[in-house]
Amino acid sequence: MSTFYARFLTRRAYARSVLCIGLDPDPALQPPEFRTPVSMVDYLLRIAQATAPYAAAFKPNVAFFEAQGPEGWDSFARLIDGIRRFAPDVPIVADAKRGDLANTARFYAKTFFETYPCDGLTVNPYMGMDSLEPYLEHKDRGVFVLCLTSNPGAADFQLRGDPPLFEAVASAMEKQNQKSGNVWMVGGATRSTEQLERIKTLAPSVPLLVPGIGAQGGDLASVLSVTGPNALVNASRSILYADPEGDFVAGAENAARVLTEQMRAQLVDL
Repeated sequence: MSTFYARFLTRRAYARSVLCIGLDPDPALQPPEFRTPVSMVDYLLRIAQATAPYAAAFKPNVAFFEAQGPEGWDSFARLIDGIRRFAPDVPIVADAKRGDLANTARFYAKTFFETYPCDGLTVNPYMGMDSLEPYLEHKDRGVFVLCLTSNPGAADFQLRGDPPLFEAVASAMEKQNQKSGNVWMVGGATRSTEQLERIKTLAPSVPLLVPGIGAQGGDLASVLSVTGPNALVNASRSILYADPEGDFVAGAENAARVLTEQMRAQLVDL
């Protein structure tokens, strides 16, 4: 099986896009008829099918599914299977932010790479490199390591120290990627251009997943000026709920198309 990065490059070239579409189904934001675990997936699949021409990846957030219990996990499996049917070449990244001791991590890796066969997984490096090894052993999958997140609380730990903790993460992931070749990092779109540039300076070989465009207010042009095309730029609510009370499928398709056109305008090599 090809590596995640190779599949990303193929999909990026085909779609001429670096758009990652976050699938975060909040029942409170969806039309009343799409608030059960079963109908929730129908909502997501209709949007995913409409937006697939613009998607370099899909990123379902696991929390929105597991909160609904066994039915939610069934829905997660159904979502993955549905996307595979109409967009088999679009990578799926499970946004679970798992982080635990190595033996536990081994079972998390089995969960999201085998039981629910996703192409990538977000993980938390706080417990150290040994906690990441079970994921990294899956050479064909993308391991998306939190580096500098977009929330204000990032200042509590990630920005502390001299150098700050996020720089230590970036340096360690560059070394790891030179060995395994399957590391990505998460850098929030609401961080300063200088901070994102620092990540790229310390880890030039590691592509970035950049959340925070759209509803969180991140600036697409600023992000792309740092990352270039070697990134996945995520938008979730601004696409899923572009027109929740009207034609939500057309609204999502239009929002994805507009973002993609903006990406193409800035990244002339797409």
